[in-house]
Amino acid sequence: MDTDLRDELRILRARAFGPEADIAQDPAALRRLRELEALAAARPAPQVDVASAAPEPYAAPAPRAAAVLEAPAVPAVAPPAPANPSSAEAAPPDTPPARRPRDLSQHLRGMWALSVIAAAAVSGGLTYGLAQVTPVSTSSGAPQVATLEPSRTIDIPAGWMGAGPSSVAYEFHGLLIYESASNFGMSSNGSDCITAVAAEELPEPDADQSSYSISGNMYSGCRVGPFPATLSLFVDSGAPEDLRAEYPDRALQFVKDGDRIGVFLADG
Repeated sequence: MDTDLRDELRILRARAFGPEADIAQDPAALRRLRELEALAAARPAPQVDVASAAPEPYAAPAPRAAAVLEAPAVPAVAPPAPANPSSAEAAPPDTPPARRPRDLSQHLRGMWALSVIAAAAVSGGLTYGLAQVTPVSTSSGAPQVATLEPSRTIDIPAGWMGAGPSSVAYEFHGLLIYESASNFGMSSNGSDCITAVAAEELPEPDADQSSYSISGNMYSGCRVGPFPATLSLFVDSGAPEDLRAEYPDRALQFVKDGDRIGVFLADG
């Protein structure tokens, strides 16, 4: 085989077995490859049935961003047999024949399918993991309308509705808010609690403790770990009259911060 034929054979082999193989769409080039392979092996060129021998279209591997498995390396092409016909037919070749384009295409399709399945599994697992933690807003965005300071005139009797001997009290439009030892009337594992009732419920300093009672609504909240003591209420018919006049049908939230209490307002 002369130099031109060897160059032509090399080009056709690259088109059949290279990473950008396209000989499957060129029956004439495929037939020429068979002829040159037979000539290189010094054997008569076989008759090729183009309809049955044409390999299936080359399936490109998945993009690198989604692929999990690497595409296999293209096997090396076997060197041509000796030019002497008698010696070539007498001794079988030592190296296996090059993989045909059809076999290579089927193998790459299998590897590509596995990579797509693996990528889908990884993507699905990641999506599932992220779906378990759905972001929730930690603030209502309600504006603060007041900051309450401890009152110097309100005296809370020790033992009244959870009040301690040194409970600090606050007043807001007829609403009495005071420090309590617990979330009064409810189970709670918090501390530094606050309780709110109508100021008119406060008993006289000399009232009998056995007669302590309230007839209106009571609201409580406690600090738990880093979360401050917080209580919320809706200003309805059960709220003090002054509070209804100022914030009718509105929602209020009271958040204790040290010795101060922040008041936040929102629509009901």
